[in-house]
Amino acid sequence: MEPSPSASLRERNSTMVKTSKPTILHLTVDQLHRSDLNVRKKPSSAASDAEVSASLLSVGLIQPMVVIPREAGGYEVVAGDRRRRLLTALAEADPSRKGMTFPCMKVDDLSKVTEISMAENRAREAMSLPDVYKGFAAIRAERPEATLEELGAMFGYDVARTARIMRIANLHPEIMDLYSAGEIGDAEAQAYAATEDRSLQIAVYRQLEQQATRPHEKNANAIRKAMNSGDHELTKLMRYVGVDAYRAAGGDFEADLFSQDGAGIVQNPDVLRDLAEQRVEEDKDRYEHNIVRNGRMLGEKWGLADLQFSWAASPPQIKQYGYLSTDHELRIREQKRGALPKATAKTYASMEKRLAAMIGEDDEPLPGQEEAFEKLTAEMAELDAQRTVILPSKGAVVAVASIENDGTFDVELWFADRAAKGAELPKGATGQRGPKPEPTPGEAERARFGLSKDNMQVMMLIRRDMIRAELMQSACAGSSLALDFMLFSQARTILTPTPGYGNTVYFHGEHQGINDLTHDEDGTTKIHDLVGSRPERAAWLTTKEGLASSAWVSTRDPIEGFILFRQLPASEKNKVTAMIAGHMLLATTSVYAEGRTPRMVRELANCIEAEPGFGRWRDAVELDEAFFSTFSNKARLALLDTWGLADRAKGMKGNETAAFCARIANCDDQDAKLLGLHPDDVAEAVNWLPDFMESGNVPPLPVEEEEQEDDEGDEFGDDEDQDDDHEQIDEAA
Repeated sequence: MEPSPSASLRERNSTMVKTSKPTILHLTVDQLHRSDLNVRKKPSSAASDAEVSASLLSVGLIQPMVVIPREAGGYEVVAGDRRRRLLTALAEADPSRKGMTFPCMKVDDLSKVTEISMAENRAREAMSLPDVYKGFAAIRAERPEATLEELGAMFGYDVARTARIMRIANLHPEIMDLYSAGEIGDAEAQAYAATEDRSLQIAVYRQLEQQATRPHEKNANAIRKAMNSGDHELTKLMRYVGVDAYRAAGGDFEADLFSQDGAGIVQNPDVLRDLAEQRVEEDKDRYEHNIVRNGRMLGEKWGLADLQFSWAASPPQIKQYGYLSTDHELRIREQKRGALPKATAKTYASMEKRLAAMIGEDDEPLPGQEEAFEKLTAEMAELDAQRTVILPSKGAVVAVASIENDGTFDVELWFADRAAKGAELPKGATGQRGPKPEPTPGEAERARFGLSKDNMQVMMLIRRDMIRAELMQSACAGSSLALDFMLFSQARTILTPTPGYGNTVYFHGEHQGINDLTHDEDGTTKIHDLVGSRPERAAWLTTKEGLASSAWVSTRDPIEGFILFRQLPASEKNKVTAMIAGHMLLATTSVYAEGRTPRMVRELANCIEAEPGFGRWRDAVELDEAFFSTFSNKARLALLDTWGLADRAKGMKGNETAAFCARIANCDDQDAKLLGLHPDDVAEAVNWLPDFMESGNVPPLPVEEEEQEDDEGDEFGDDEDQDDDHEQIDEAA
């Protein structure tokens, strides 16, 4: 195996004596050879070669080539290989030139070979960008102790530009090769260089190559999105909180050096959001203590209620012509501000004069004054924030706090409603704030379980997969449950008549509580991700695939096939029926419903649980962290409270409570001792069953009440009615 160029370089460097001055040699083209240490890898253009050849013929070699001794004899050209190549071509075309010698600078300090090659090549025709980055990577490998300032000083670059260059120079070798070959552009290379983590770079590249089907799905924006770099909301919060405060709190942040807005990769978004919430509360408190109404301020004697001031999550709304929208007429657009103290007012006036002197005729900062202008503007904004906020003399006011894109804290003031402003409701408005509507049946059911709409669908699909698996397993055990289910569902659908016009009768079947047939297996991608990998789905698929892989006989004549099917054992027939029943169940449970469990799932669950040999639904579902993650954090805290573990849950974050619930629900004696849990609490947890899995009577469907006729008569009954009854009896006889 041949040694690497850097290893060979160190070996030769150790055997040579460094000299302070380079040596000028006059060498023929036969003594010059190509060097792998030359940083220029991409060949020059034919037009450029023609120009250099013409220059060599007219005036000769002006710039000496840089060489180092070659182990096999002669010298390697580390800077000037294009001149060597063109001189060799000229000598082959004219043999009389083979005896000519050309000036070459011999380098003894081999640690500076790459630096010299870079400097010499950069001073002449511009190198391709990938070659430049590879050259800097080579310098970094040769001089790992060099700082960014020292690396940049070699070529007159500032620290920021050098840092960007070194970030791309650190690209994964596979991505760098693609960049050199032109398969990815500068923008994509910069996007991959948003992180120094090479494993993340190559992982994102391979993911996009596998999943992307269109060019725009693997451009620079797609790369950064896959890396979670430049998230708009997190970038805004990072500007508000500050990188230093975020890192001091234990957060990890990697800045994207190629982004203009200071974006980057936030490794701990929860930490950032917590810091932002804390600072928002601090800024709110600071704002409250700066409010003035009719000469009164927030203090020991006055509270926010006395000032008729409160915070709101969103501006007041108004409902007009059936639409609910923000009532912009209630916004206090020009907030009145108090005066600054005398000492501060003088300073502020002086700053205004200085600021005016920095602005040109086009209302833009003068050349060279941009940085001072921004700094002075920020100082004046800090002083403006110290002014008191004067509320209107009358009317309740609400404040809406927000974080702007530039990371500043902003507060908008609004009158609480039309009455507070003293304005009348406009035409078509039914009220300022309508009463909260009654929850739909689906919303009520989800609220009882503590689930969102999507997660309610997930629970329904988990229950459905459990039923499908149990149908198949019971069929394997010889039970006719699946066949009974099919007969039951079809019979009550077909044999329930519905009177139509005249003497016609329709058989629509009883209402099943099903809104729509499924369009695919799981519906949305989110639901598929939550359900597709569950063990309940795997149990059904394993048995179904085993049945499908069995030996089957195909016949052209359906009668012959039916006869063969009739000859199968009862267990095999039940298995086939179970598979059909499972698909039938799939087709009658909609993921596009309003988030309620269909009646068929609930009714069939009761039937299966009553089957001999069936255990508990608690034993058929895996209560892992993913399962508890579908519940809201509030529901998980309530669940831990019922288990007697409310104190343990204090201070836990949302993702921690899900893992803690899963651990407790699957707790054994050893783990219980480790956690110091009471045996009663453990028994309560390990025997817990989710409400939606509890068996019970399904609420009956509503029955249309027929109007009853007035049958009141005299004490002995109506003689006319009795005569009619006798006539009917006679006709029947």
